[in-house]
Amino acid sequence: MNFSINPFTEDLAVDLGTVHTFIYGRGRGMVVNEPSLVAIDKVSNEVIAVGNEALEMLGRSPEDVVVAYPMQDGVVADSQLAQTMLKKFVRKARGGRARFSRRIILSVPAGITSVERKAIRDVVEGVGASHVYLVEEGLAAALGAKLPAAEMTGSMVVDIGGATTSIAAVANAGIVESETIRIGGLDMDRAITGYIKRERHVLIGERTAERLKMVLGSATDPVEDHKSIVKGQNVSEGGPEMIEVSSFEVHQAIDPIVRKIVEAVRLVLERIPPEVAGDIHDTGLVLTGGIALLAGMDARISQATKLHVAIAESPRQSVGRGLVALYDQPLLLRRVARNLELS
Repeated sequence: MNFSINPFTEDLAVDLGTVHTFIYGRGRGMVVNEPSLVAIDKVSNEVIAVGNEALEMLGRSPEDVVVAYPMQDGVVADSQLAQTMLKKFVRKARGGRARFSRRIILSVPAGITSVERKAIRDVVEGVGASHVYLVEEGLAAALGAKLPAAEMTGSMVVDIGGATTSIAAVANAGIVESETIRIGGLDMDRAITGYIKRERHVLIGERTAERLKMVLGSATDPVEDHKSIVKGQNVSEGGPEMIEVSSFEVHQAIDPIVRKIVEAVRLVLERIPPEVAGDIHDTGLVLTGGIALLAGMDARISQATKLHVAIAESPRQSVGRGLVALYDQPLLLRRVARNLELS
């Protein structure tokens, strides 16, 4: 039997992020693109919605419903919720069928502990996968961004996601130097929420803060002061209020987060071997992840490192694309998965 085309044993690649989950089917491309959220009935303790349906409840759920992230900082925070969520996503990837895939490749942050690695493996095996391969996010992002990760020439990728930033120098299909810091887009959203509450005395929701980040946010000083109207709750009086927020305010809120990301990139560059440093000097580095799309992020890192910085095509999908591409390179897949288990 040819398992690569049998619809009941299709191989999947899963980018299970804190904020978002992407699932790719081998030969089919992306089949799931949903928020990593679950909505729970506090009375029965049952999951009543996942993904997009749970997102609609975020900030609008009744008192007996709580919306939660089963993943935190790229690792499992609640194994039962994570497994329930992933099971529903995998079923959707399977076209609604109850049976599951034979093999699943999943990305994990660099520096993940053996306990954290076991927890995420247990979650994936719990949805019915018979073979689970774990691959570092940095290497997956490099492959998905079409960097020559399998060649001797060194290259570098910075994957800035919702909760973590993975920085990796890769060469010869391995990680030469890497660092994962637990900082990402969610921290920027929270910084915006905190700033608006502190400076404007208005409380705004998570989704409003995220919109401000992508519409007005900039990693560099804004050239023009654009503005956006937002609605929230007056902290002092408790009633609804509508205010105008400027791009300068959003930049001021998120700048400390941007600074930490830039500093982490510089520290990794200081640790890499001279030969690889020379390669990266010639080729520059590539940004992946959703925050790669933040205005001026490439320019800010380029200014700090004196390197050419490019943004990958469809940067949010780089990790997932790199994972699913490994199915066509079985020897490389086994090698990178084994190296992670031995680390």
